[in-house]
Amino acid sequence: MANLIQRVERKLIVNNTFRIGTANPWMPQPSAPISNSFSGEDSISDMMEASQNLFKLFKPPDKVMIKINLNSANPYPASTSSEMLEALLKILRKRGINHICIADCSGLIHLPTRKVIAKKKFNFLKKYKARIKSLDYGSWVKIPIRGEYFKDIILAKEIYKYDRFINLANLKSHSLAGFSFATKSLVGLMHPKQRYALHRDHLQERIAEIALAVQPDLNIIDARKIFVTGGPDQGKVAEANTILIGSSLLALDLEAYNLLLHWQNKLNLSSLPQDPYSNDFFNHLRQIQVNQL
Repeated sequence: MANLIQRVERKLIVNNTFRIGTANPWMPQPSAPISNSFSGEDSISDMMEASQNLFKLFKPPDKVMIKINLNSANPYPASTSSEMLEALLKILRKRGINHICIADCSGLIHLPTRKVIAKKKFNFLKKYKARIKSLDYGSWVKIPIRGEYFKDIILAKEIYKYDRFINLANLKSHSLAGFSFATKSLVGLMHPKQRYALHRDHLQERIAEIALAVQPDLNIIDARKIFVTGGPDQGKVAEANTILIGSSLLALDLEAYNLLLHWQNKLNLSSLPQDPYSNDFFNHLRQIQVNQL
């Protein structure tokens, strides 16, 4: 009975298309590029010590959204680490940010997101005066883009309520896309129904075209633990002990690709191609970046 109710609710979420408006792309305000990485067992504390420069864009009275990874409720690295999320909240609160929303829309087979949130048990959020929001039943906006595979991207309207946007992603191999880094994380902002089109064909190029509709102020890839096989919700885990931070989706995803490739080679696994630009994703995202300059 519970499974039947969940399937019915999932269908309602996917078919929730009656409140779709229009909007311009959500793009960050111009600023100097940000790029850094931290390695070792103290990577979180090192990130926090360097936060004054890394998070200098975030100032009161900014309203900030953090897009986390709730693809499933499976333990990190399948989903967001509570330890990392709490560290990020500490940084923002220390900078005087009082209006923080944490949000996502789960993978299609794991909907509704509210059940994933309940299983994750982020009990510490009230301590930091942060709220968590499922995007399942919210309003949506259609963003016209000049893509080769998408003519528009349908995003959660919720993001337009905020001044700044942080993308907190994980590093994973991915059974369909090959890999999941910062750009792939943004799929969680897309309308669930459009995700079927995303997976229909040219998956890597379609993922890249999300960058035409939305780009975060800051991307954080929590690669302390990574999936080196499988993904996105289960796989073989490697202890990479790394955190990657940057404002450029392309630059950060290239770093993430090389890190995943390193660990696949180290563990003698079937690995990704040595050249990231042999992947359609990176070729397409690079062209998108060139066109935006």
